Amino acid sequence: MTPAAVLLAALLWALPADAQEGSEANPGLIQAGGGLLFYSTEGPLSFTTMTRREAPAGTVPSGEVRGRSCQHALTIPTGRAGNLSGAVGKGGYEKAVQDILSRDPALVGIYDVKVDVQILSILFIYRRMCVEVTATGLRPGP
Repeated sequence: MTPAAVLLAALLWALPADAQEGSEANPGLIQAGGGLLFYSTEGPLSFTTMTRREAPAGTVPSGEVRGRSCQHALTIPTGRAGNLSGAVGKGGYEKAVQDILSRDPALVGIYDVKVDVQILSILFIYRRMCVEVTATGLRPGP
């Protein structure tokens, strides 16, 4: 077997391993294209919450609560020179949960958490990626 054939076989064997899903976390950072001028974002990676059984004693469910956090990116086409871009925003779980707590400071926790990621792109010039957390809130009992 020639060295080129061995290299090709090794490459073909390695490709499916790279394409596997489920074993690695996706950080969820907004993409910025072209010449990057500024990039300061935070995105979701993972967030662990309690179940109803793990809720602190003396707490009661308070209904559905929602929080949101976003990242924003702007790309400016500059013609033949390419693009200039930048991105900013704290679009992670922490900021979304802070949003929930700022709307209802009496909450002592959340459970039954669901997360949606919403992406808005306008002609690839402006992009917004938001994380929306929906959960059941917990309040101190009577």
